[in-house]
Amino acid sequence: MKLDILGTQYDLRTNTPVIYAQCSIDDYLKVVGDKFFEFSIQRRREKFSAYTQMKDDIVSGTLLPTITLAVSIDKVQRVMAAYESGNNDTVRDALLAALPLNILDGLQRTYILRDLLDSGHKFPANQTVHLEIRAEPDLRHLIYRIIVLNAGQKPMSMRHQIEILSLSLKDVLEREIPGLELVPEVDGGRRTKARKFALDRISSAYHAFVIKSPEIEKQNLVAQRLSEESVLHQEISQFGDQFLDFINVFKKYCLIDDAIESCPPKEDGALSALSWLGNENTINAFFAAVSDFGSNGERRSRINDALDNLRQSILTAQSDVPLGLDSFQKIISGFPSRKTNIGYATRKLILVVFKEFFRDEGRTQLADIWAREAE
Repeated sequence: MKLDILGTQYDLRTNTPVIYAQCSIDDYLKVVGDKFFEFSIQRRREKFSAYTQMKDDIVSGTLLPTITLAVSIDKVQRVMAAYESGNNDTVRDALLAALPLNILDGLQRTYILRDLLDSGHKFPANQTVHLEIRAEPDLRHLIYRIIVLNAGQKPMSMRHQIEILSLSLKDVLEREIPGLELVPEVDGGRRTKARKFALDRISSAYHAFVIKSPEIEKQNLVAQRLSEESVLHQEISQFGDQFLDFINVFKKYCLIDDAIESCPPKEDGALSALSWLGNENTINAFFAAVSDFGSNGERRSRINDALDNLRQSILTAQSDVPLGLDSFQKIISGFPSRKTNIGYATRKLILVVFKEFFRDEGRTQLADIWAREAE
């Protein structure tokens, strides 16, 4: 494989080492690997008329815009050491040892290139791709790079940016939370064990945590933009601290998940607590409630006490009774489907109930709060 190093630079805002490279299209597809799409599960393949023209242009030999890649965090140290050496050959060898690289910007172009290759098209050896490769070891700076600097690209919503972030940090999440398994939605199927979540739902959960709302795609576009702009004006350190807070809460969520898994299975027809904890409405509303209520240290302490109390009560009861899901299920079934957006009403109920649960430090049973807060 031939990878030519064209030069290096620092991103002065974050002091991120950046490497500029060039390679043939065939070699580029080896750089990102056969499973490049797994890093962008939520940025599904787009159907856009301009891509048809792009495909024809590539066949004609057009030069593509620069594609942005990132070295995996767990492999970045060797690349950084090579970068500091100032030797391009050393940098190239370190990059090749760190393959595959993750796609930050250029997924749709890569799909097209792969399609052409699979169809039997032969790319000329001198039809090259230019690459910007970022070697970022600092979690906070990677968050800043993906969320803030991509915010000016109108086609990419904050949700997509956070999905890319979560996918890029999949290894970090699984390393920080023992036993955690994040799987593509299509591989998730029915949830049968604790600590196994669909990756797109955890992306949504982090988005809800960031904007303090379970409504990650508001119908009111102005409200959506204002909500996102308030986040984008944060300092770099705030993004990092926020993500670490998310991980800490996620750890407690997994402990509750473990406690539920140890309980006897529910009877047929009853709402499974394991399924409920993995449901997107539940996850989004729960993490939004944590972020919205936990505005200071005293409140965050209440949240921790409430979640510890909930876990202990589940272990003591050896059932999901402390979650009050029988009451929850009856309330949801009572929503007038013709007049109510059931998903919205469900998320709102879960959000309000958990905020009240946190306020009382978990001393009031969730079953009682479900009934009290139902409209």
